[in-house]
Amino acid sequence: MPRPYRLSAEPRGITRRAPRGSVLGRRGRSRAGTQAGVTLVEVLIVVALIAILSGAVMFGGGMLGASRLRGGATLIANAVRLGIARANTTGHAGRLTLDLDHGRVVLEEATGSVMLREKKKPAGGADAATEAEQKAKVESDRIIEGPHAPRASFHPVASFADTAQGRELGKGVEIAQVQTEHDDAPVTTGRAYVYFWPGGLTERAHVELKHHGTTEALTVIISPLTGRTKIEKGLIDLPEARTDKEEDQGDRSNF
Repeated sequence: MPRPYRLSAEPRGITRRAPRGSVLGRRGRSRAGTQAGVTLVEVLIVVALIAILSGAVMFGGGMLGASRLRGGATLIANAVRLGIARANTTGHAGRLTLDLDHGRVVLEEATGSVMLREKKKPAGGADAATEAEQKAKVESDRIIEGPHAPRASFHPVASFADTAQGRELGKGVEIAQVQTEHDDAPVTTGRAYVYFWPGGLTERAHVELKHHGTTEALTVIISPLTGRTKIEKGLIDLPEARTDKEEDQGDRSNF
């Protein structure tokens, strides 16, 4: 026989609460307290993460700029070493082209073994008054100076960069100025050149770098006799020329 249907005394949708002091009531309160504790821990973790991210935003920009600046200085130092090594192995002169307007460097090699570094001469004497005098002066200067060596042509070194434009120093890294002992004044715009010759010789030069929007600055110091480089903090101007003996002693004391 089918069992008779038993009506419930409680309406549907209403759950009977456990009496106070029962095991069921204690378990429910314990579970609710545990859930509240976990939520508090999660809130603390979120607050800590927000603090860490805020600090990274405030101080991370300066750290990233300093890292990029160091990378640009290291790139120039490595280019100098590679240029001197190629000049010694190939017997061809080379040069490091520094593009101050675009923040790029190009390592180039001469097609021949002979290359003269020309220094800009200061004007001397009175200017010629007429066109005939100008032509006569040019011809007389040519005779006095004697024959000139043919100008060397340069081509990019493929092992240094994939393109003829060279390599970029890094985002935000700028070349403040370049000073060499053969230039009358520091180069602040356009292009500057540092030359290498077979035998490990190069020019005494200072390449000053800075990062846009920050006070970070580094100077790449190139030694003429050894070709060694140093990276110093700040913008350091090229000192007065020293004798070969003093320069060599200074290099030996630094390494």
